[in-house]
Formats: sequence, C-alpha cells, structure tokens
Amino acid sequence: MTGGAANTATGGGAGAVPGAAMQAALVGERDGYKWYHVEELHGAALDELAKAYGLHELAIEDVRVPGTRAKIDQYGETLFVVANIVHYDAKTNECSFTEMDFFVNEHWVISATEGQNAFADAVKAVFATDPRLGSAAKLVHRLIDGMVDRYLPVLDTIEDRIEVVEEKAIEHTSAKLLSEIFELKRALIEFRRVGIAMRDMVSQMLRRSEPWIEVEKLYFQDVYEHLLRALEFTETYRDILTGVLEVHLTAAANRTNDIVKVMTLCATVTLPILLITGYYGMNFDNLPFLHSPYGVYIATGMMIGLAAILLYLFKRTGWY
Repeated sequence: MTGGAANTATGGGAGAVPGAAMQAALVGERDGYKWYHVEELHGAALDELAKAYGLHELAIEDVRVPGTRAKIDQYGETLFVVANIVHYDAKTNECSFTEMDFFVNEHWVISATEGQNAFADAVKAVFATDPRLGSAAKLVHRLIDGMVDRYLPVLDTIEDRIEVVEEKAIEHTSAKLLSEIFELKRALIEFRRVGIAMRDMVSQMLRRSEPWIEVEKLYFQDVYEHLLRALEFTETYRDILTGVLEVHLTAAANRTNDIVKVMTLCATVTLPILLITGYYGMNFDNLPFLHSPYGVYIATGMMIGLAAILLYLFKRTGWY
C-alpha cells in the first residue's frame, strides 16, 4: 500500500466524497467509528469504499473470489479479516462454507458478504442501541462469535446422522450405507479444515498488539475456546465413524462368510447325489440294480443316506 493509501485508511477517509452506493452501505456511526456492510461484492459500493479508504487491491480480489479460508492480512493500519461460516446439508451429507470479509480499523469496519447474511442482519438491528457494540473490535467480535456459534449445531446434526448410521452398521450392511459413512467422514474432514483455519485466524487476533484490539482479547479468547471445543468434537466423531466403518466391514465379511458356508454346505451335500446320478447315467447295460424293480428306490436311498451322513458330520463338528 502506498503512503497516501495508508494515510487514507488511517484517517477514516477524510476528504473523500462518499458515493451513493457507499452511503447506502453505511449501517451507522457510533462511539467514534463507522460500520459499512456490503452485500453486492461486484457492485459499486465496494469500489467506492476501496477508493475512499485505500483498501488494497489484493484484499478486494480475495473478497470477490469465493472460497477464501479464514485468515488475517495487514495492509498498513488496516486489518483484512476473512471468517468462515459452516453449512451442512443433511440430504447429501455435505459440509461447505461461505465467508464474511472484514476491513477493520479503529475508526471503521467494512464487512462484506455475498447476499444477505443472517448474522449481519441480527447485529444491524441492534447496532445503534446495543452497548456491547461500542467499538470496532466489539463489532467484529460479535459477528465472528455469531458465526462460530453455528459450528456446534452443525456438529450436532452430523452426530445425529452418525447415530443413525451406527444403528444400521451391523444389521443392514449395504453399499449405500458404506457410501453414507464415507460421506460423513468427508464432511467432518471439511469441517475440520474450516475449523482449523478459523482457529488460526482467531489465534492471530489474540496476538495483535493494537490497543483497540487488546481490550477485547478476553472475548476473542472465548471464541477461540469454542473453536477448540468444536475441533475436539470433530476428532471424536471421526474416531466414532472409523469404528462404525470397521464394524460395518466386519459385519459384511461375516455375512459373506455365512453365505459362502451355506453354499459350500449345499455343494458338499449334493456332491454324492451328483456322483450316483452320474454313475447311473452312463450308457451301459450291466449297471447294478439297473433292471431291478427296486433299483430306483435303492439309488434314492443311497443318495438320501449319504446326504444325511454328511449333514450329521457337519453338525457334529460344529461347522454349521
């Protein structure tokens, strides 16, 4: 950032003529700082704010390109903060994230999201009256805290799906269930990636030395602890899913063994029957009992007797 841009960012844009889009993005001003919230990332408001407050072009690019993970960058005396919101789709078992971006200075906060955001709307409604929003750091904390508070409910939803999968793992082995287990594991992996990025971002916030941030460190520490708790749950659920997967594979292997055992039993029992019928199926005239009126009964009795003997031997050895 050039020296002039840094001075503009530090001085709160004094002398800059606010455009109509910039004015429309202004949520309010209180206790010596302003809050702007942008919901059209490719609109004129962000361009006007960038010009008025000297926002760095690299940060603007990060705002307009979706999928940026949580981080903190410093441009002069302005902090660029990216925070992630976690979403979970119970129908597809997919975990995804969106972002809220902040340009933070002691004198102003510029937040940006793609479209409306429930967290921002809730804070907007009380911005002018809530005493807990008396500084730029307090506002950023409130918004990030609202996003992090969403993490545990998402994990609760995933936990409910894991419990359902656990119940099916033994009795209802199937390819569909195996696919669901892997989908949940992928969701937890994505959640963990987002959670780790958020944890590192809040950890950097705790190490900032600016006086206007230091006074809020206790509150950011609380957010940090919530993130650690969420990550601990993630590891626990991943271990549970690993156990469920092992149980499912063991149950499937046992089921396959039972099927193979039954098929082997049937094949072994029918072997002497096939042997006798094949023997008497030969085209010779002098086979035993061939012309006897009791020949068919003798052959049938031999087949039944051999099958019964084999079944008895299998039963006695505990093979089935």
